[in-house]
Amino acid sequence: MLLHGGAIAILGKDEEAIASHDKAMQIKPDKHEACYNRGNALGNLGRCEEAISSFDKAMQIKPDYHQAFQGRCISLTRLGQYDKALADFNRAIELEPDDLQSQINRGVLFAWMDGMICRRH
Repeated sequence: MLLHGGAIAILGKDEEAIASHDKAMQIKPDKHEACYNRGNALGNLGRCEEAISSFDKAMQIKPDYHQAFQGRCISLTRLGQYDKALADFNRAIELEPDDLQSQINRGVLFAWMDGMICRRH
């Protein structure tokens, strides 16, 4: 189910991917990857609050899963919760210092936040 859901998501069929990940989580509730992938599919659909819940569940199962922090960061950023997103990016980098994607995304967030501050003045 997990691989099936991931393949479906790659094809852009996020609703089907969510259903597949839901089935995987019913079969094996401790599968953090299914929660994470479900969060990505929900995020792709703009359902950020639901995505955050899925990422939270992945982190409950595996607290050091840096990718779930990354995913939650993106949803938080989309919701305008920049301080929380920054904290998650920092945590993802702390957990996996060599992961360039977290560092790049944090840099993009800094640039975005800086632009928001400049526009206010």
